[in-house]
Amino acid sequence: MVRFAISAALLAGLQGATCISVPLEPRQDSPAYLDSSLSPKDRAADLLKRMTWEEKVGQLGGVRRTLGRTNGTATFNRTAFDITHKTQNGQIGLGSQYNYAKDVLPIVNQLRAEQVNSTRLGIPYVTIADSINSMWVSGGTLFPGAVSMASSWNLDLYEQVVTAIRDENHAIGVNWVLSPELDVAYDPRNGRNGEMFGEDTYLISEFGTRYVQTMQAKDENGFVKIATTIKHWVYGRGNGGVNRASMAGGINHIMNDLAAPYIKVIKGANPLSLMVSYSSVDRVPMSINRYMIQDVLRGILGFKGLIMSDANSIEYTVTESKVSLSKSDAAQKTLRAGLEHELSPGGSGLYPTLIDFANNTEIVNLVDKSVLALLEIKFTTGVFDNPLPSTENMESTLRNDRHLEVNRNISRESIVLLKNDGMLPLQKSNVSKVAVVGAYADMVNAGMYAACNATDPAYGDSLRRSLAKKLGDENVLYAKGVDALPSNDSSGIDVAVAAAREAGLAIVMLGSGYGTFDLSELNNRRTDGEGFAHADLGFPGLQQQLLDAVLDTGVPTILVMSSGQTFVLNESTMRSKAILHSWLSGEFTGDALVEILFGEVNPSGKLTVTMPQANGAFPVAYDYLPSDDQGGFGTATLYDWQWPQVTRYAPLRFGFGLSYTTFEISPPVASSVVACGGNVTVNATVTNTGKVAGKEVVQLYFRPEHSIIEFPVMKLIRFTKVDLEPGETKDVSLSVPHSELGYYVNGEWNVDSGNYTFWVGSSSRTEDLHQLNVTLSQ
Repeated sequence: MVRFAISAALLAGLQGATCISVPLEPRQDSPAYLDSSLSPKDRAADLLKRMTWEEKVGQLGGVRRTLGRTNGTATFNRTAFDITHKTQNGQIGLGSQYNYAKDVLPIVNQLRAEQVNSTRLGIPYVTIADSINSMWVSGGTLFPGAVSMASSWNLDLYEQVVTAIRDENHAIGVNWVLSPELDVAYDPRNGRNGEMFGEDTYLISEFGTRYVQTMQAKDENGFVKIATTIKHWVYGRGNGGVNRASMAGGINHIMNDLAAPYIKVIKGANPLSLMVSYSSVDRVPMSINRYMIQDVLRGILGFKGLIMSDANSIEYTVTESKVSLSKSDAAQKTLRAGLEHELSPGGSGLYPTLIDFANNTEIVNLVDKSVLALLEIKFTTGVFDNPLPSTENMESTLRNDRHLEVNRNISRESIVLLKNDGMLPLQKSNVSKVAVVGAYADMVNAGMYAACNATDPAYGDSLRRSLAKKLGDENVLYAKGVDALPSNDSSGIDVAVAAAREAGLAIVMLGSGYGTFDLSELNNRRTDGEGFAHADLGFPGLQQQLLDAVLDTGVPTILVMSSGQTFVLNESTMRSKAILHSWLSGEFTGDALVEILFGEVNPSGKLTVTMPQANGAFPVAYDYLPSDDQGGFGTATLYDWQWPQVTRYAPLRFGFGLSYTTFEISPPVASSVVACGGNVTVNATVTNTGKVAGKEVVQLYFRPEHSIIEFPVMKLIRFTKVDLEPGETKDVSLSVPHSELGYYVNGEWNVDSGNYTFWVGSSSRTEDLHQLNVTLSQ
C-alpha cells in the first residue's frame, strides 16, 4: 500500500490558481444533461439512460475519508482512495477534522478535476460534510454547538449563523451537508444531546426550518447553494440513552413525539435529503424498516427527497442486529426498504455488492430510482455547472469580519444564567485576583462534530485565557485540580483550594466530553458525545469533589458548566453563588463568559432542556403527559419518585434563564371565542422594569381541555425574543392558526374544538406564566 504526504511539488499547479475550471472532454454530441436550461429532473433522466450498470452502482456510495493526517500534515493514500473509488464514486468527503481548509482545498480540487476529466461521462462528485457549528475541517469560523445556539431562542441571529456556515462550506466546495439534526433531546443520558436543539418539538422545528431554508437558498444562477440532510429518522429515545439502542414504536408516539419536527421542516423548507437512524424501532432496524420509511415517511409525511443510511448502518444489520444473512443480503434489504444512498466512512460499503444483480429487474429499477435521486441533487446544487472553488474566494470568505461578529453575538446569547445570589455581575474594580479552577476552564469544548482541537489556542480562547486578557495574566490563578476525564488522581485539589483562598474569588468550570472523531480521542474514558452515554448525570470523575473542596473554603464561588448535556445539581453544588451553563463552546465562548461575568453583556439565554433533579428522575422534559405525574396511591401522591422525593416538575425547567434586569409580562388578552379555521391571537406587553438593557423571551404554551389521546400538560406553540432598554415597554402579538393546535391520531391530523388553555410567560415554570382560556367553536 502506498501512503504519502501531499507535497508542495504535487500541488504546485493548483496552489496559485484563482479558479480551477473543469471542462468536460470534447464531445461529438451535445447531451441534454449538460444543458443547464433543463430542469434537474430532466437532466438526471437523460444522464441515467447513458450510464452503464457499473456506473450506476458506483453512484450509490463514495469516498468519505479522503484525507488523513500524520504528524500534523495532511496525507493522501492514493492506493486506498483508488480501491474505494473504483466501486463507490458518487460523493466525496474531506477526511480529518484537524486538517486546515487551505491544505484540503487544493488536494480535493485535484480529485474533483480528475473525476470529471478522466471518466467516460464526466459525472462529478457531490462533496458531503457534517456541519453543525462549523465546517468539517479546520480554518473556518467556530460557532457554539447546536444546543448552545438554540439556547439563544433567537431565530434571526441563528439564520445569520447558518448563512455564515453555508458560505464557508460553499467556499471549500461542499455541496451537501449532513445537517440539521431534528432529534428530540428527551433523554439526558444521551451523549448526542449537544447536537440537538432541545427537548421541545416546536422549538426544534423552528430552528430546523431556518437551517434548511438558509442552507438551501439559491445562488444567482438558480442553483441551491448547499443541500441539507434532516436526521436521524427516527432517534432520541434509545434504550438507556445509548446511541444505537432500540426504541419503542407506536404510531401516535412516533408522529407526535418524534416525527413532529420532521413534518414541519419537510412542509416548510423542502430538505433535499434525509438520513435514517441506527435504532431499531419496534424491533425493526431503521435501515430495513419499510413501514417507517415507505408508509410513514413517504406516505404520511410526503417526503420526496433522497433517503440515505447513517454511517455503516447497512453493515450493522449484519454485524449488530443480525437481521441480514450477508453483506449482499443487507444491501438488497435496505435498498428494498428505501435507502437510496450509503454512507460508509471506512470505504467498506455494502452497496457495491449490488453489481451482481444486473439481471434482477426489481434491483435494477430500485438502483435507477436511487441514482436519479442523487443525480437530481447534483444538478440542483450546480456541481455539473459551477467552477471549482478558488483559494482567493476561500480566503476572503472564511473567518471574515462579518462572520466573526455574528459568532460573538450568538455566543453572548447562548449562555444561560441559572442562579445568581447577587454575586453577578462582578465589578472589575473589586476584583484584584481570581482563581480559575477546572480542566474545562482551559479548553474550548466544542463537541465532536466541530473542527476543534480543544487545547490548541488556535481554535479560540478558553475561559482562562479570556480572563487573562481582561485582568492580566498575573491576576488569574489557574489550577486544573483534576483531570477532565475520569481519574483517581486528586493531588491537584489542594492546589486549587489554595488558589481560591489566595484570590478570594473562585470561578470553577466543570463539564463533560471533549474532542472530535480523531481516533486518538475515541476511548473508553470519554464522557460525552456520539457513542458516549451517561448512566450518572453528575460531573464525571473527581470534578464534584473539586467543586466541593473549593466551596468548603467559604470563598465566593461561581460555577460554569461546559458540555452538551444537562447535569444533576446536588445540594452541595447549589452552594455556588452563581451558576451558568455555557454548553458546547465556540471560539468566542470564553470571551462571552467574561463579558457576562463583568456585566458588559446581560445574559439572555434560556434552557431548551430541563435540568433533572436526580439520577434516574427522568424523563423530565416539561411536556410530560398528565398520567406521567401520578406516582403513588391514596394520600401518597405528592411525588413521582419517592427516593429521593422529586416530581416530574423540575425547578430548572425548559424556557428558564435569568437576567441582570427584571421584566414584567402583562396578563395576556385574546378573543374568548375563535371560529374554526381562524387564528388565536394572544396580545401582551413586556416591560423592562430594571436598570440595564436586556432581552426577554416571551413564550406561548397551550393544551386542549380534552383530547382523543393523551395530550401533554402543555406544549410550546410560539415564542419571540424582545430587546428592551430600561423602562421600555413593547407590545407582543403571538398568532396561531386553529389548524396548528392539533395532534396525530393513528397517522391522521386531528384538531379539536372546545376549550383550550393558553399560557404566556418567560418560561414553562408555573410562577413565570399568565393563563387564559379560549374556546374554539366548531
